[in-house]
Amino acid sequence: MRTKIQNDIKVCELKEKEFKESIEKKWNVQLNKLALDYRFDYIVIKNYKPIAFLEIKKRNFKTTDFNDSMINLNKWMKAKELRESTGLPTLLACRYIDKDIYCKLEMKILDEGYCVRFGARTKNTRDWQDVQPAIHIPIKHFKELK
Repeated sequence: MRTKIQNDIKVCELKEKEFKESIEKKWNVQLNKLALDYRFDYIVIKNYKPIAFLEIKKRNFKTTDFNDSMINLNKWMKAKELRESTGLPTLLACRYIDKDIYCKLEMKILDEGYCVRFGARTKNTRDWQDVQPAIHIPIKHFKELK
């Protein structure tokens, strides 16, 4: 099972590179990869100054297929820690089949009521660690990435 996860990671890294470069071009920024300790993908740099932290995800379906997008609870907690300790916003960008979208990871998202759920990756579960608490962010909190 671990080999499948390692292969999935390699495929994701290739797709992540394409998405990263697209974001850099659209936003006229530089995305610098963060060490694993940060538990977030990138720090966003504009004019040599950090302006945000960014997590990126690739989704294999359309934005209209579900009314929300999810991020695991650990990632959500790390976003809060980074935001509060630096004053920089934390962002989630998702590449769907039909478009690229992003949102600010803000506490008001939790006001939706149903946002914290247990389950996460259930259709293509690779091992027991794929099923965990997750934050479900309503699509209405996202903007198209331009």
